[in-house]
Amino acid sequence: MSRRAQMVVVAAAAVVVIVGLRYAEPFLVPVLFGVALAAISSPIATWVTRRGLPAALGALAALVVDLAILVFVGAVVTIAGVELEEKVPVYLVRMSSMTEALAMTLTERGFPVNPEFLSRTLHTASLVPLLGGAAVTVASAASSLGVVLLVVFFALCEGAGAGAKVRRLISTPARGLEHVDRIVREVKKYLVVKTLTSLLVAVLAYVLLVLLGVDLALLLASSLFVLHFIPNIGAAVATIPAVLAALASQGPGTAALVAIGYLLINLLVGNVLEPRVLGRTLGLSPLAVLIGMLFWGWLWGPAGALLSVPIMMVAKITLENVEGLSWVARIMEPAPEEPETAPVSGEPAPSSLLRPSVAGARRSG
Repeated sequence: MSRRAQMVVVAAAAVVVIVGLRYAEPFLVPVLFGVALAAISSPIATWVTRRGLPAALGALAALVVDLAILVFVGAVVTIAGVELEEKVPVYLVRMSSMTEALAMTLTERGFPVNPEFLSRTLHTASLVPLLGGAAVTVASAASSLGVVLLVVFFALCEGAGAGAKVRRLISTPARGLEHVDRIVREVKKYLVVKTLTSLLVAVLAYVLLVLLGVDLALLLASSLFVLHFIPNIGAAVATIPAVLAALASQGPGTAALVAIGYLLINLLVGNVLEPRVLGRTLGLSPLAVLIGMLFWGWLWGPAGALLSVPIMMVAKITLENVEGLSWVARIMEPAPEEPETAPVSGEPAPSSLLRPSVAGARRSG
């Protein structure tokens, strides 16, 4: 088979796989979320089993903790929904007055704007579509929750015996287990660290919003916790509703402070703390992370964007050990550190650069 024919076959196979993943979303997404949640919860199960208790009891303890967190999140969403429904009319009035003032200012400066049209648009904006969309999202998540929790429980129960199963399946157990162990360790470390840093930014954002008197602080902080798992753009997306809520409840000054505060929090945690803790564990370039997030987000929606980094980490480590495809893994890696810059004209070269010529002069002598 010619090289061109091989490329056509590979492209056709890739299309078939992508279509299959698209249609398998209702099955794969809950399973992958369950595996990810099991990886995050595994320290709890490990802590229980190290005290001589059965693995099922450790899995049950982790499941209870997960359920408690999910109940807390559900309570937060419910309380925030009631509060939002009560305060939306007040927000509409405030936004209408600010819109009218802005329209008058623009009209005075030569940019005619109809304030009545803007005000009417704000007042006709109903809360029903917002709550309806949220209800559909919550119902969809609740329908998959049972599958997720079952996967979490049985994945934690099977975790102890997974090594023996892999040994029986792999022809070279030592090498195979090394690769599998590396995948599990790096993905687990990323998920645990990302969960803790997301919790940190959510707590800091909640404190900031409460100090500034912004409404819906708990809901906004919870949304930041979830969106912080989406690399590159998740924190920026979470900033928009926080700024709008501050603008509607407290005014432009508070909105500016919220924007600055969110920016500082995300920079401190995302650009300083996370790299120090993770080091090069992630092993993915920012461009690869962005492309992966866009691809999996297109394929599976927001759930795919959340799962994109763990999926790409598994793919990269796997490709590193596949003959003929290791170059793909190298492309996904971060750019290597830049070498030492060449000496500027007129400056003496470093001694390390002079040694070969000196050695050559001695040999020629």
